[in-house]
Amino acid sequence: MPMPLEMRHSLVALVAVLFATSMTDPAARAQSSKHTQKKVTQVAQPRQHAKTDTVGVVNSEVITYGDFNSIMSGYLKIFVKRSNDNVITDSLYSIIVDSSWDRAVNDILTEQEISKRKLSMSEGEMKAALIENPPAYLRSQFTDSTGVFHPEYMSQALNDPRNDSIVRTIVAGEQVRLETERLAKNIDPAATTDAALQHTYQAWLRKARATAKILDKRTQFGFY
Repeated sequence: MPMPLEMRHSLVALVAVLFATSMTDPAARAQSSKHTQKKVTQVAQPRQHAKTDTVGVVNSEVITYGDFNSIMSGYLKIFVKRSNDNVITDSLYSIIVDSSWDRAVNDILTEQEISKRKLSMSEGEMKAALIENPPAYLRSQFTDSTGVFHPEYMSQALNDPRNDSIVRTIVAGEQVRLETERLAKNIDPAATTDAALQHTYQAWLRKARATAKILDKRTQFGFY
């Protein structure tokens, strides 16, 4: 069963802190302790809505108001961090809305196709894939002061019972990325490079969006 969008896109803010305790390299521990937080200006919505209100539907799967707001919050923080400015202009707000919508639709279509092709990964398979090709935020936590990545430390942390809660969150959060790679390889077994896999996936996604039944109700919620 696909995870809720709100959970799928939640920021894993405690990853570095919790995983740092499992590392044995002093330099890496010191490096992982440096964190900064930036105040983000939230964009007020003109009307209040229940989290279960429907913002959109993709092939019968609902995107709720709560789900969509969660995705938008993540994009909002990204744009504010990049611009180093808490002021959100109308044009930037529209970009955030569109980016969030595209992300929600693409993730749903991808998960539906993964389920259809029976390509879902087990927790063990996802852990192995994370160790082999970790995202930047995880790799940095297991990289020492000389820039050397230590997969053995990461494996130790992922399999430490004390980290079960945060590991489940990370695995769930990375599920779309890992299974999307598997989907692309299934669509075109000849695609072996990252560029080829991305091209294969994007070509499939364009066709999937063109044939999907998508109901967009964002304007009814004051997102524009």
